Amino acid sequence: MHNPADGTLTELMAGLAPHYLQPAIIEHFVALVDDEIAAQTPEVAADAELRRDVDASTRAQLQVIIAAVARGSDQITPPPEAAALARTVARRGLDLRVLLRIYGTARQSVLHFVDEAVGELDVDAETKRLLLVRVWSTAVRWLEFTTDLVVSTYAQEREERARGVQARREETVRALLTGAAIPVDEASRLLDHPLRGPHTALVVWTGDTEPAADVPTRLDRFARACADDLGARQMLTVSAGAREVWAWAAAPTGAPGHAAAHLTVSPPTGLRVAVGTTGRGPAGFVRSHREAVAARRIATDMPAAPAVVHHDDVEVACLVSGDRDALRALVARELAGLAAADPTAARLRETVRTHLACGGRTGATAAALGLHKNTVRYRLEQARDLLGRDLGTRRLKLEIALLAVDTYGAAILPEQRA
Repeated sequence: MHNPADGTLTELMAGLAPHYLQPAIIEHFVALVDDEIAAQTPEVAADAELRRDVDASTRAQLQVIIAAVARGSDQITPPPEAAALARTVARRGLDLRVLLRIYGTARQSVLHFVDEAVGELDVDAETKRLLLVRVWSTAVRWLEFTTDLVVSTYAQEREERARGVQARREETVRALLTGAAIPVDEASRLLDHPLRGPHTALVVWTGDTEPAADVPTRLDRFARACADDLGARQMLTVSAGAREVWAWAAAPTGAPGHAAAHLTVSPPTGLRVAVGTTGRGPAGFVRSHREAVAARRIATDMPAAPAVVHHDDVEVACLVSGDRDALRALVARELAGLAAADPTAARLRETVRTHLACGGRTGATAAALGLHKNTVRYRLEQARDLLGRDLGTRRLKLEIALLAVDTYGAAILPEQRA
């Protein structure tokens, strides 16, 4: 029986290494370990390419471990095959737990193999104990170091792929919005979003200027809450900046291709949302987005905008807001004496606007405003005097001017000169 002194333990391991590095021994061990990994990990068993990467990783790592044990070295550098396996798992879209299960199974198999191999040696019990301690110590360090490496590689690959997918989606979205001719099915594939069906565009943003790392997450979460509220079957979101998200909610099959979509969900504090009308196909995808962007612009200019702004509610304001100076001139011309910034003029404008919306019916106007009919009649007479004409004269322009003031507030009124 061989009974080496402690000082010759490294020599013993160095002498054993060539045996265990023989290709036949290595391949036998790889088959044993990886068959067990496949038995414990259905994802490996079902994927021949993944199994080949597992085999390559096990083979390379076994060679590295045996060489380290033979040298008596504590330094183990995981081979490239280990990182390649981590990237493959990430590229398959598999959970990190799959990778950890592979390594957990491998660890148990390695320790079992070591126990059997040392048990078969023709050495005394103490030498076997020392060998086991040395090899186990090396194996544990290998596991710790390699696990850190593969987890980091996996996370990096997933992050890079996520950035790549998102970048591809953003590029496709911007191409569509600028009029690029992309076949509808190809665009749907690139976006992972059904372009042939109806969809409603949203712009979710925050005016909060305080730095907050969770802002993108909050925006995306609320956009998805909006999609749920609209009964969407799928959602597409792209970042439009640090504090704004563009989103499209795919409407249920059979939904109208051009209709107003109204949210009932309320944004969390600090968040706001603009909603376009539902559109069908690539043209509707673009139009609905442009409507949401226009509604967002109007909401930004409104002195007391609601947290949820529907394009359908501000459509006229969107249409006439291209030239703000021209709109201000129209307000001054059409409202005349009603274009003052004082409370009396504001009260009269509200009465006239409500009266026109009620079809010119005094009773309906009084009910809507909670006033007596005589009070309404008196206010309407005051308004006519300040306008210098009857309410039915140039009615369309009058309503546009009233809508402009209702939307933009005092900012759209003509400057008051002393």
